[in-house]
Amino acid sequence: MRLKFQTRREMLYLMLLLPSLLGLLIFFIVPFILSSQLMVIDNPVGRNFVGLFHVRATLTNPAFQLAIRNTVLFISMSVPLNMIFALLIAMMLRRIGGLGKGLLGAFFLLPLVVPSGSVVHFWQSLFGLNGFLNRLFFNETINWLNFDLSIFFIVLIFLWKNVGFNIVLYLAGLNLIPKEYYENAAICGAGKARQFRMITLVYLMPTTFMVLILSIVQSFQAFREIFLLTGAFPHNSLYMLQHYLNNQFAALDYQRMVSAAYILALSVVIIVLVMLYVQRRVMNYD
Repeated sequence: MRLKFQTRREMLYLMLLLPSLLGLLIFFIVPFILSSQLMVIDNPVGRNFVGLFHVRATLTNPAFQLAIRNTVLFISMSVPLNMIFALLIAMMLRRIGGLGKGLLGAFFLLPLVVPSGSVVHFWQSLFGLNGFLNRLFFNETINWLNFDLSIFFIVLIFLWKNVGFNIVLYLAGLNLIPKEYYENAAICGAGKARQFRMITLVYLMPTTFMVLILSIVQSFQAFREIFLLTGAFPHNSLYMLQHYLNNQFAALDYQRMVSAAYILALSVVIIVLVMLYVQRRVMNYD
């Protein structure tokens, strides 16, 4: 009877997941696979086989190389900061009780439910040519989103938008760590720093790997705010991979667009596989 109940439950879960799986298959996976033919033909009309010509052309394209550099720089800055701030704030919220914890939690979660248009309007009111910073501190108008250090403002916007979700994940992970571990460590003479290193970080390892993967995904989704703030052709320091893909689509150059998309997808798959391998090694699953 127990095996029969588990089988029915698994069938129920599969039925509940079926609409999402069908949508993912029809609108994402199948079009992505079918689009691969565009990568090896000269154009949709002639359809002459050209091999990996478009891939080589994409890899040597200066705009694509600039987009790669900026995207890697943005991820290398935003993802670690997102994880560090989320963990520190989650540890702070865990120590706070009562109404203060709820208010602070709502404050950090609020950006998650704010539409991208409202987010862009808010930051434009700060960094725009007629924004708050120019009116408050400077006599001259400065375009804060059009110079070499503009990426730092984009990282700030990314953190404000996404750190709240990771706080929730870290709070869930912290709540799963028994308090007895800290009490026993304190009795044995371990200080706060050693407790954090030997208990908190160790037991948060699965949560940390999940936050890492989700933060990378969130960093690619930051294109919405960047595009709405700066347009299709921003300053060179803000030109991301999504700009390149979007501009190739606007130019109807589907061969270059698909080539770049497959390069990006392959890179993400390799990164995720490497992280999963490192996780298995660190957690000693083998």
